[in-house]
Amino acid sequence: MIEAQRIQFLDYIAKTKRMSVHTVSAYSGDLLQFMDFLATQYVVELNDCKAVHVRGFMAMLLENGLTARSVHRKVSSVRGWFKYLRKQGQLKVDPLSKIILPKMPKVLVKDIPAMDLHNMFARFPWEEVDNGARDRLMLLLMYTTGMRLSELIGLKVGDVDFYRNNLRVLGKRNKERIIPMHPEMVDWLKVYLADHVGDFLFVTERGKPLYPMYVYRLVNHYLKLFSHAAKTSPHVLRHSFATHMLNNGANLLAIKDILGHANLSATQVYTKNSFEKLKQVHALHPRK
Repeated sequence: MIEAQRIQFLDYIAKTKRMSVHTVSAYSGDLLQFMDFLATQYVVELNDCKAVHVRGFMAMLLENGLTARSVHRKVSSVRGWFKYLRKQGQLKVDPLSKIILPKMPKVLVKDIPAMDLHNMFARFPWEEVDNGARDRLMLLLMYTTGMRLSELIGLKVGDVDFYRNNLRVLGKRNKERIIPMHPEMVDWLKVYLADHVGDFLFVTERGKPLYPMYVYRLVNHYLKLFSHAAKTSPHVLRHSFATHMLNNGANLLAIKDILGHANLSATQVYTKNSFEKLKQVHALHPRK
C-alpha cells in the first residue's frame, strides 16, 4: 500500500508538476529511505505514522552523519508526499504538523569585492563582444539596484522613467516598488534604448524573453573573469549591492525599501557582512 502511494506521488510530480528527472529521483530516494525506516518501526500503513516516527527518522539521519541541510531536504520530500496524500483523502492526519526541524547553520554569503566589480565594468572590452552593451547594462542594473533575478527578467521598457530617473519593478507577491537609478545607469540606458525594439528591456539573442538559467550563466561568466569569489550568481550581486551600500554608510531602512524586503530582519543579515569586515580592519590596529 505504501509503495503504491509512493509511485502515485512520483507520477504526480513528474507528469502534473513537471519536475525534472533529477528532482523526481531525489524525491524517490528520500521516500524509500523513509519507508525503510518505518518498516523497522513496524509501520505498515501511513495512517499509522506518528510524529514520534518522523522524529526517529530525523534522529537516525543525524546519527548517520547527515547535515541539518540534508535532513531538511529529506523531511521536505516526506512533507510534500504527505501533503499530496491528504489532498487525495488518503491520509487522515499529518504527523509532520508539529515537527521542529534541526537548526540550520547560518552561512554568510560573501559579496564580490567592490574593486573586482569596478575592474569588470571599466576594463572589460564590452564593445568587442556580441551583446556586450546589453550584458554590461544587465550586470550594472543588478549591482546598482540590488534587484532580484526575477525582477530583472520581467523588466519592460515602460518601467524606465527618465524624467524621475527611476525604475518600476514587480517584486514578490506582485508588490510593486520604485528604485532610483545611478547616473551612470541612466546614461547607458539612454544609449541602449536608442535603437531598442520590443516591450521587454532585455531579450536573448533570438529576441525571446530572458529565463533564469540564461542570466545565471551570463553573470557567472563575467564575474569569473574578474573575481575569485566562491559564488558568482545573480543573487550575489544583490548581496554585494546591499553590503557595499552599508559599508559606505547607507541607512539600513533605505536599503530595505530598495531591496523590497517585507521586514527589517531580512535586511539585517547584511550588517553581519559589514561587521565581519569591521573586525578584519580592527585586527590591523597596532595595539590590538
